[in-house]
Order: sequence, then structure tokens, then C-alpha cells
Amino acid sequence: MPSQALQGLTTESGWKIDQIITDKLGSGGNFCTRYLAVSPNGEKGFLKAMDLANTLDDIGLLQSTVNQYVFEQDILQVCKDRRLTRVVIPLDAGKIVVPNFNPPSNIVYYVIFEKADGDLRKNHFDVDDKRWVAALKALHHVALGIEQLHLIGIAHQDVKPSNVLSFKNDEFKVSDLGRVVDRAGSSPFSQTHFPGDHSYKPIEMFFNVTSLDFHVRESCDMYMVGSLIYHMIEGVNINSRLRSEAFLLDPAINQRPYTEALPYLLSAYRTVLDRYKKQCETIFGEKIAQGLYDIVFEMCHPNFDRRGNPKLGSKVGQYSIRRYVSKLSNLIKVAEYSGI
Repeated sequence: MPSQALQGLTTESGWKIDQIITDKLGSGGNFCTRYLAVSPNGEKGFLKAMDLANTLDDIGLLQSTVNQYVFEQDILQVCKDRRLTRVVIPLDAGKIVVPNFNPPSNIVYYVIFEKADGDLRKNHFDVDDKRWVAALKALHHVALGIEQLHLIGIAHQDVKPSNVLSFKNDEFKVSDLGRVVDRAGSSPFSQTHFPGDHSYKPIEMFFNVTSLDFHVRESCDMYMVGSLIYHMIEGVNINSRLRSEAFLLDPAINQRPYTEALPYLLSAYRTVLDRYKKQCETIFGEKIAQGLYDIVFEMCHPNFDRRGNPKLGSKVGQYSIRRYVSKLSNLIKVAEYSGI
């Protein structure tokens, strides 16, 4: 593969491509190979490379792959221009000609990002001795990153632990914008009901409840952020717990339409959230536990009409992440004061 033959090459902008990175941070999207890269002034970057060699026999697939790459670069540039502080933005992007391969397979597209130190899994999920204030701050950074995207008309659609990267000073940013959908409908995934990792999708989508409405996209992002918060405390994706508990109530639930399944889902949700709250009380005490319970209860509610804050009377307000950015910020202050 041409994308695996970049070591030692230099991009037109002067970045020297160093060794392949095998420790994969982020899901990668359309990019298949990762490298360490060094700029002319010595700055280290994280290069993701994508080639077209596997698409050359299928014109439709080739065009689709190129369109996805171009759209992602456009979105990344918008994020960079708008200075989104909690979204990973590129340091450089372009294409490079690889020696010893025949055209057009010798063309490899690349993007270079600031090199991350780790991700949410490595720093907070897969550790025994959690630093809880730092963990809450990481979740706050995620919520803020998704809010920043929503404010410029972009829904991430693939919020999961591997797509949240860590940088120096415990700074976290949302990464991998290869599956985003924009409000204007120009995304290659605008007609895909859920382009992200299906194990993290909102619970109603397991019952074939889908929509292309952009507010539904925002609701999906909200659900996935809430699921991250639950996952941080309980160690598992909320969907796995919710579906398992609902199955105990009704072994045929997976064959039911959403309207018939919902009462069982709501009953299971109460059980799952009660256990979650007790775990939060053990870790944080009653005040913070109640706050974390309220956040997840609203963000991951199985009845999507009740998700978020329906009291605001409009989908714009109901699915706003701002409410939860503020709530997490307040809980962090309480946790710091309590010395947790």
C-alpha cells in the first residue's frame, strides 16, 4: 500500500515523515496509516495517511472516498477558522506522490494534527486509580467541543472514547470529524441516518427510529456525550446495560417496535440509573451524585421527546449542550472544593 511507504518522505510544506505509529489514537475515519511527522521548525505532528489504491477498480467508490476527504478537510478548515478550542484541528493537509508506485495509485492524501498524548480510554477509562476531578474536566471538555460544533451547524455523530484525544496539561479535544453531518446538508453522510459507530447510537435507533432532521443529529450527539459520562463512572457503555436490563423484563423486546418497547426501556432505565446514582454517591457524595444523575437522565433518556430539556419548548433549546457544559463546570467546582 502506498500509504505504508511514506517514511522518510517530505511534504511540499516541509514536514518530514518519520516512523509509523502503531499505537492507534482515535478511530481514524477514512485514514489507514499513521506516522510521526516533524515540521521544519521541529514541531512534532501526528500524520494520518489515506491512499486510493483499494478504490481504483470502482469509480463510484473512488469518487466517494475523494468526496469524503475533501469534505472533511473543508470542515476542519472551518473549525480552524472559527478557533474551536475543544476540537482537534489540522496543522497541515494535502497530498504526496509516493515513489515506486504507478499513477494514480501513487497519490496519498494526508492530514497532520498536533500529536496527542493519549485518549479518553487510556487516560481515564482503562485505569484503576482514577483522578476524578481530572476525569470530570475531560468530560466537560467533550461537552464543550460538541457544543462548539453545534453552534457552527455541525453534528459530530461519532462521539466515543477513542475519538476524544488528550494533550498536555490534561486538555482534551474531540477528534475524527470524518463522519460529521452539517446543517446545510453538504456532508457525504447527509442521507445516512447514523454514520457513526452503531454500538454508541441512541437507544431508539436499535428499534429503527431514525430521521435525517438536523435536530435529531444534535440529539444523537447529546445521547453519546451522556453515555460517555455514564461510561466513565460505570465502566461500560450505557446501551449495553440498558438493553440487557430491558431484555430481562421482556426477552422479545428486540422484535418489538419502539412504541411497544418504550415502557420496558423506561423501566430498565430507572433501574440502570438508580444503580448509577448509588455508584456516584459512593465516589463523590450525594450532591455531586445527584448532579451527575440529572445530567445522564436528561441526556440519555430513552424517550427522545423527553431527552435534553423539553421545557424550553423548541428543539433548538431542548438539545442545546450548553446546559450540560454549565452543569459539569459547577460539579467540577464542588469536587475541587471537596478535595475528591
